[in-house]
Amino acid sequence: MVTAGQHPPGRGHLVPILRYRSFDPHTTRGAPRRPMPLATFARHCQLIAASGRQTMSLSGHMSMIGNAAAPRRPLVITIDDGGGMTMTALRLLVEFGLTATVFVTSSRVGDPGYFHRTDLHRIRGLGIEIGGSGHTGRPLNELARTDVITELTLSRRRLAGAVGDEPRTFAYPGGGYDLSVRQLVISAGYSSACAVRDVLSHPNDDRFALARLTVDAATPDSRLVAWLGGFGHSEPRHPVLATDRLLRLRRIGRAVGPFRPRLGRTILGSPARGLDDLDDLGLAEAAASVDPGATGAPAGSAEPAELQTVGDLDRG
Repeated sequence: MVTAGQHPPGRGHLVPILRYRSFDPHTTRGAPRRPMPLATFARHCQLIAASGRQTMSLSGHMSMIGNAAAPRRPLVITIDDGGGMTMTALRLLVEFGLTATVFVTSSRVGDPGYFHRTDLHRIRGLGIEIGGSGHTGRPLNELARTDVITELTLSRRRLAGAVGDEPRTFAYPGGGYDLSVRQLVISAGYSSACAVRDVLSHPNDDRFALARLTVDAATPDSRLVAWLGGFGHSEPRHPVLATDRLLRLRRIGRAVGPFRPRLGRTILGSPARGLDDLDDLGLAEAAASVDPGATGAPAGSAEPAELQTVGDLDRG
């Protein structure tokens, strides 16, 4: 479906935003799956390097849209979560002269098999961007509004404390989002956010629901080469549906007990805070401007409602 006044961009303007998941076997959410072998990823790096595409961090790509100095054929590589093997994959990527954005679930930093705080500093030292993916990794469109605010706030604060500055880009855990979640991500201070959607992105894509293409161990080289050449599906932006409050209440009602975020002992050196202290964290007042029952654009929305995008759930 093409909205009036919108036209799918030409192949030369299509931008592959690749989504790799952790190269470690026990760090991703959802059903068990076979991690991508490093030998396969090395072959992918060769194909990307030979494609003529210029890799950029996600924030770097978004900041250059519309700029005359922007690369003619950009490419963004993103990686969701990781541990020791993912660190090896990142070093391999840099050896091929490539860069990427890694999305981190903040409460898991330091867990066995996951990134440690020192790993985050090493990632930054490789010139790779670190983005947020919530505090616990739960799909945000299945949580109550207060819990979404907690997830976004703690994630940004914890990562800022770990790496020295706040992340600028976000990935919806599991690809799940809706109008309310999208606006809360904007209110949290992020400049862009990734969905999944499994289509090619383009300069007119929704910057708070960017399309990504999932690459896994079963993705044939021919498909990756086609994506790098700009061949594949793309779509204009679709209206974001307002939150189905009844559906969300049913999902929350099925949960066992109340949501208890992993607050830890400190946030940037201060005592851990609970939900009653959200005003001090700077998002409660901003979030109050979003009416979860509205069907149009929320108050303070950066864009008109007709340019917003339908959320999706991770197919993996």
